[in-house]
Amino acid sequence: MRISRKLRLLVALVFFFFLLYPNPLVLVRSIEHISHPAVDPQAVAPLARTLPNDPRLIEQAVLTRVVPYAYDWQSAGVPWYFPTTREALAEGRGDCESRAVVLASILAYKHIPYTLRMSFDHIWVDYPGHVATALENPGVQLAVRQHGHFVFRWPKDFHLGAEANAQIADYWTPMPLGRQALLFGGLLAIVFLNVIVRLARRAP
Repeated sequence: MRISRKLRLLVALVFFFFLLYPNPLVLVRSIEHISHPAVDPQAVAPLARTLPNDPRLIEQAVLTRVVPYAYDWQSAGVPWYFPTTREALAEGRGDCESRAVVLASILAYKHIPYTLRMSFDHIWVDYPGHVATALENPGVQLAVRQHGHFVFRWPKDFHLGAEANAQIADYWTPMPLGRQALLFGGLLAIVFLNVIVRLARRAP
């Protein structure tokens, strides 16, 4: 009984990928949307007309009323999804990507200048009068959108331990228990398969 390490690794990767993204097109769409964020002023036109012209008040409305926070596991059923503006509005909740495209769309509709900025675990909208926070400041910035694409640079304020904790909080903690159980089950199956393969090789 011979199963190459490459084949075992491939099987493991395929298993984990489909566990996280049963529909791979969801990930494809996310990558497309982060490459070209779907800022859509017309999608938010009815909403934008009801909001003031102060970008800080607009942001407050988006964060508290329009797109209350929800992890992607809760809103999209996957660990990470970057929606279009229309998808974010239809869902009515979402994480930073959802909030960012809706806020940017409203600012665009009102002709208020803005810039999309991104860290390792957050994306936000910068605008005139925006107040920096621990999550939204130049020190943690990994990329800024300029001339239709993101320009990357290593953030000045990067702490590996804090980043690891943030990733766990964003992707592992909110993962449904059923998915966590399948993940652990898959890991145990891989370990068991490796043991069987080694025993088979030692057998006469």
